[in-house]
Amino acid sequence: MSDEVFADEDGDSELLEVDSEIETGEETISDLAKLLEENTGYLADLQRVQAEFDNFRRQTAKRQTDLVEQAASSLVEKLLPVLDACDAAIQQGANDINPIRNSLLETLQSQGLEIIAEASVNFDPEHHEAVMHETTEDSDVAIVAEVMRSGYLWKGRTIRPAMVRTTGPA
Repeated sequence: MSDEVFADEDGDSELLEVDSEIETGEETISDLAKLLEENTGYLADLQRVQAEFDNFRRQTAKRQTDLVEQAASSLVEKLLPVLDACDAAIQQGANDINPIRNSLLETLQSQGLEIIAEASVNFDPEHHEAVMHETTEDSDVAIVAEVMRSGYLWKGRTIRPAMVRTTGPA
């Protein structure tokens, strides 16, 4: 910027600042448009990063929940032989085991364990493992005739199918 002195009609001098780089209105509008465009780009980048972080947070929470579920399922699978031993002891007449079995079973059921031990239902290969089959012409579908070993579901997922004897068509 340079300062120039001009004299007006009365002869008084005024100090006026004159900018040698005066921007025209079009240049100002063009610069403003560039800044708005840049601002819009930064805003879009921020929104994208924020959305990616939200997705990451959701995926991390889901992974953590899945890991907890897998750990619980693994623990329950390791406890199934204990339930089997309790059932076998009760079948042999050791009724003193009943309270322990019932307490363990109630605790596991409250957390999501379901027992598959029902006879006279349709055979479901996702829930049953047929180890014996008797051919009959009475029905068109295989029916569970006897449950030889209980099966278990953990929160709707089969962790051990029931060992069964079936009857039905060949």
